[in-house]
Parts: sequence; C-alpha cells; structure tokens
Amino acid sequence: MQPRIGKARGLLEAIVAQERGDAEIDPRHGTRWWIGEEAVPLAVVLLHGLTNSPPQYDRLAPLLHARGHAVIVPRMPYHGYRDRMTDAIAKMRAGDLEAAALQAVVVAALCAQRIVVAGISVGATLAGWLAARTRIDTGIAVAPFCGLRELPAGANDALGAVLRLGPNAFGWWDPRSKEAQPPPHGYPRFATRALGESLRISTEIAAVPGGSAEHGRRVILVVNAHEPVVNNAHATRRFRALRARGVAFERVDLDGLPDVHDIIEPAIPQARTDLVYPRLVELIESV
Repeated sequence: MQPRIGKARGLLEAIVAQERGDAEIDPRHGTRWWIGEEAVPLAVVLLHGLTNSPPQYDRLAPLLHARGHAVIVPRMPYHGYRDRMTDAIAKMRAGDLEAAALQAVVVAALCAQRIVVAGISVGATLAGWLAARTRIDTGIAVAPFCGLRELPAGANDALGAVLRLGPNAFGWWDPRSKEAQPPPHGYPRFATRALGESLRISTEIAAVPGGSAEHGRRVILVVNAHEPVVNNAHATRRFRALRARGVAFERVDLDGLPDVHDIIEPAIPQARTDLVYPRLVELIESV
C-alpha cells in the first residue's frame, strides 16, 4: 500500500472510530469510502443532503469505484443518528458542514491527482463553496439549496437571516407521510435553524475573505427542469458568480424527470436514478 493511501485510510478510520464512539450515531449511517491500494487519477467526494446521510450514495459510490475512482462519502455533523426524530439537527451550523467538507477534500487529495466534489441540495451548495476556496478540479452541484423556488433572490437571503436568528421550529418534509417519509437513513423533519444555516452557505459561495488566490478549475450546476423546491434561477446567479473567482461555470439542465427535489436518492423510486446516474458519471469523468 502506498504511504499516501495508508495515511488517507488512517484518517478515515479515525473518523469512523469517533462516530462509533458516539452512541447517538447509527453505525449503518456513518462515513464510508471506497479506496484501493494505490493512488488513482480521480477521487470523488460525494456530499449528502440536509437530514440525509451517507447511504444516499450506496449505489452511486460503488459504481464510481468500479470505474477506477477513489470515492469518499463523509457523514455531515448531526446527521445519521439512530433517532430519526432527533432534535440535534437544530444545533447544526454552516461552519460544521464546511469543516466536514474540507476534511473530506484533504483525504481525497491523498488518494488521487484530481478531485471532483459532487453533492445534492446543501451538499451541492458546499460543492460550490469548495470550488471557490480549494484546488479541486470540479464541483458538481445538483439542485443546490440557494433559496426556495417561490421566493426571489433577496427574499431568500433575508429568509435565511430570519431563520438563523429566530427561534427554532421543526417541520415535516412531507406533512402527509410524517414519520414514514423516506429514506429510512434520513430524518423526516427539518429544523428551521438548520435551513437558515444552509442558506448562509449560499451567501458565502463566492464571498471569499482575505483575497485567497486558491480556487477550483470549474463548477457544474445540474438542475431539474421540474424542480419543485429550490430556486434554479437564483442558484444560477450564485454559481455563475464564481467566474469572478476564476472558476469556469457550466449549467446542465436535466429533462424528463418528475417534480422531485432529491433526484439521486435510491430509496425514492420516483427520483429516476436510472436516468440521473449515467449523466452524473459522465459529468464526473468529463475533462
């Protein structure tokens, strides 16, 4: 085993040991990775969405690894708990997610020459945040949570501030399904404070303090033409702003999909991962 790979495995094993030492975290929903014995040309970091967890990628990650890539799927803080009705998600802050995403990129850099970070929803927003600050090759943002579809840009930023400063409340992702809402490895409720913190990341995508010259090569915004939740136009403006940082921008519109926000979750049959995964693989492997 190459020393760099050994170091990467050591870091990942330490993360998992810490997760297993926390009785609240379900070991089935923790950080996972697919890494060989030697460094490879490409490492892929997959970032799950708000209230979801790493099993969201249990079909896509092995597919990518079978194609010769190293794959890392970190568990975001306050996610993956045994209790799906946990109140802990309200403690989450933007900095918690950003730190976890950065840590995954550090590990990925030990495994490959190039790094692609792909994410869904707030994980997608983090992919853009990383592209503005680190030397990843590509950030792929699938349906990033930069704002709600029904609100204009400025109103979404104001909403985020209100949610962060106001008292926390919980809501059902689907008031009809309530606790039965899939996937089983995610939470059926969201915390308004966590939504506000997620929107904070959107405002920080291209706002890099200190004038750092480091940035990724490109970012790809992937949107569902029938997106029911997030504001595609606002996300486009946010991600296009990365051009000012020197990051190439591309938008890919996926047609033929239903009005489902989480288009990559295999536990949601209507997500049509049979259509989405091949396109994502193509984008991840594109040069």
